[in-house]
Amino acid sequence: HETQTTCWDHPKMTDLFQSLADLNNVRFSAYRTAIKIRRLQKALCLDLLDLNTTSEVFKQHKLSQNDQLIGVQDVISCLTTIYSGLEEKHKDMVNVPLCVDMCLNWLLNVYDSGRTGKIRVQSLKIGLMSLSKGLLEEKYRYLFKEVAGPTEMCDQRQLGLLLHDAIQIPRQLGEVAAFGGSNIEPSVRSCFQQNHNKPEITVKQFIDWMRLEPQSMVWLPVLHRVAAAETAKHQAKCNICKECPIVGFRYRSLKHFNYDVCQSCFFSGRTAKGHKLHYPMVEYCIPTTSGEDVRDFTKVLKNKFRSKKYFAKHPRLGYLPVQTVLEGDNLET
Repeated sequence: HETQTTCWDHPKMTDLFQSLADLNNVRFSAYRTAIKIRRLQKALCLDLLDLNTTSEVFKQHKLSQNDQLIGVQDVISCLTTIYSGLEEKHKDMVNVPLCVDMCLNWLLNVYDSGRTGKIRVQSLKIGLMSLSKGLLEEKYRYLFKEVAGPTEMCDQRQLGLLLHDAIQIPRQLGEVAAFGGSNIEPSVRSCFQQNHNKPEITVKQFIDWMRLEPQSMVWLPVLHRVAAAETAKHQAKCNICKECPIVGFRYRSLKHFNYDVCQSCFFSGRTAKGHKLHYPMVEYCIPTTSGEDVRDFTKVLKNKFRSKKYFAKHPRLGYLPVQTVLEGDNLET
């Protein structure tokens, strides 16, 4: 009011986006994006919302016509139902008016940046489902079901719409370049090529393809790994900053015995003497089992006898998303 300027963002949303800038020192784009989305997910309390409830609320509000446009009032009424339900279960954590404002603000930033006051029903669903909590493959199932036709099959156009709506989430955070930009064409093509270019794919074929972590969607499985790692405690000490136990992701060297790195040292690229960034490492988002310990031990033994030339030729990055399927350039060089 004092400056008589219009601002599209809630002050709390502005604070949140400023705080995300701290994460720009994370070197790997899929992790940087996923950690930003995780912070956003928690700020919007969507980490408390399970997929089933999300789906039920859409039915309750009769949001079945995916290509229809829905106005701000209807979005607010849908979000109010969601957050009122969450408040009953998590009294101290959910402030309904604030959550509704923040979530509406986020949805409009992602799907209506020109502020026409309307977003597509499908965009609303994909945005909220992507950030709900649940098992990763369940989430893939729900997302597929939203775009599939009455035969529960999905053609190239429908898959394109799903990927287009999903990629807007990293795009809004300024993180779209690493995921093939806004062009989801190569991803659609790779999915259908994997299924012998049949005109339609089934949910199982979609999930099998998603397991390969395609470039445009890789931030979603990484988001789930980030969430799983948050509370993990590893009985190991970081060789760089000496944190013990390591909390979060643990990176274990497959070149040196007893060489572990915590996630903050790893993401910012710090190393200890004698350990090079290109040496093979393996990532754990939950504590290791004795079987994994033995397996890693034998790998270190083998690597002990390998030359520097071998590692230059065979960089084994066990912590990056799976090498993307036939699309774009390598995500990380």
